[in-house]
Amino acid sequence: MTTHSHDSLPDLAISTVVHYSDLWLLERLLISLAGALELTGLSRTDLICVDHSQDAEYAARGLAVCDRHQGAGGLNIQWLRAPTNSGYGAGHNVALRQVSSRFHLLLNPDVEFDETALQLALDYLRSAPELAVLAPIAFNAQGNREYLAKDYPSVMVLAVRAFTPEWVKRLSHKALARYEMRAVESPTLCRPIFLASGCCMWVRRDLLDAAGGFDDAYFLYFEDFDLSLRLSEFGALIEHSGVRITHAGGNASRKGWRHIWWFSRSAVRFFQKWGWRWFG
Repeated sequence: MTTHSHDSLPDLAISTVVHYSDLWLLERLLISLAGALELTGLSRTDLICVDHSQDAEYAARGLAVCDRHQGAGGLNIQWLRAPTNSGYGAGHNVALRQVSSRFHLLLNPDVEFDETALQLALDYLRSAPELAVLAPIAFNAQGNREYLAKDYPSVMVLAVRAFTPEWVKRLSHKALARYEMRAVESPTLCRPIFLASGCCMWVRRDLLDAAGGFDDAYFLYFEDFDLSLRLSEFGALIEHSGVRITHAGGNASRKGWRHIWWFSRSAVRFFQKWGWRWFG
């Protein structure tokens, strides 16, 4: 990776990790990124796309999508084929070794940006040197609010969210609302949060490096919570309600037994490191 003085660093670099991810959604991400970047005035923004599929045919189709949007909004897209699937956080760590910037945007490939999202995020990051992480607010494809920012989890609330029917969720609404920070309103556009979602988070790059990036030991799930807690030792985590995205992901239990296994294993690792909370 080329070294730069802090003053000469580009403002923004971006990374995303794919593993047979829906390329239609990736294309929508690139279209929305290009449109949002147009308003920032940035002449070039590096986007590293790490491909964990180990599939030449999928890689060729992904490259074709990226080629259609190469240069749009100043995007400089690099598709990296990883020799092994080492996990979500590890994939971003690979991307981070390829680029330098003042701020880094960690993304899922199933995100779309409102047109003003990048400009608002960069303006706020530039104005708030105490900030370590900036998170957006999210909506699903139907326009319903998703609650990406979280409070510290309990084993009970994770089990209810991931594995129980809707009637159990309704009975547990107070615990779920606490975990999803629904009752923590802010009179301003911004509020402090405890945990940010790795599907979309802007991170001050020098602090991300100081924290050591993602912990590669998490294959999938909870790597973003672990990173949030480590970054909170260096600066504030803030959710900006003017920075808006659409998110198409979530729900590990509907993705099959392997995702349930990864979710459960990562949860155990997280609680063993940061402390167990069983109820509430």
